Amino acid sequence: MKRKRTGKWLAIFQVEDSPIPLPSTNKVVGIDVGIKYFLTDSDGHQAENPRYYHKTLQRIRLFQRSFSMKKKGSSNGRKTLLKLNRAYEKLTNQRNDFLHKLSRFYVRNYGIIVTEDLHIANMVKNHNLAKNILDASWWKFFKMLSYKAERAGRTLLKVKPAYTSQENKELIEDRDLRGSINVLNRGLLGVGTTLSAC
Repeated sequence: MKRKRTGKWLAIFQVEDSPIPLPSTNKVVGIDVGIKYFLTDSDGHQAENPRYYHKTLQRIRLFQRSFSMKKKGSSNGRKTLLKLNRAYEKLTNQRNDFLHKLSRFYVRNYGIIVTEDLHIANMVKNHNLAKNILDASWWKFFKMLSYKAERAGRTLLKVKPAYTSQENKELIEDRDLRGSINVLNRGLLGVGTTLSAC
């Protein structure tokens, strides 16, 4: 048992589990992540970016400001810190729930999943985009997608992200959809298949 910073208790136990492959499917999909939409795929599905941190930020700042004004080690200080920790925990739980459900959808429904091989550590150096990128947690989504695909016997391919939204401008007007189809095409070229961009 471990006591969390939110005052709750966490039970930790370890079990051995064997991966169970899902029924095979020939469906393929390309995924393009973004800021406006969390992702757009080559089938035209779009997932809204929930922006959990942005929505919780005002509440977190209120608790931080209140905590900084409390006497160190005081009862009121501990109560405010507990509220702050619980706000962060709720934020984490909401984000993880969203990412688990989304990654599970793609692993269940597609045999080949193609994503961009993004170097997120370099991308967050852009201060104008850093907060939005970290809030979206693309890295965690890709991590979940990777281990779930492996356990389910799916194929996950990663392609170079450069210029995926620039190709086929004359065929596909929507930038995000165009990007996801180009991501898929790049991935399938490696296994000898190309999806029509029409």
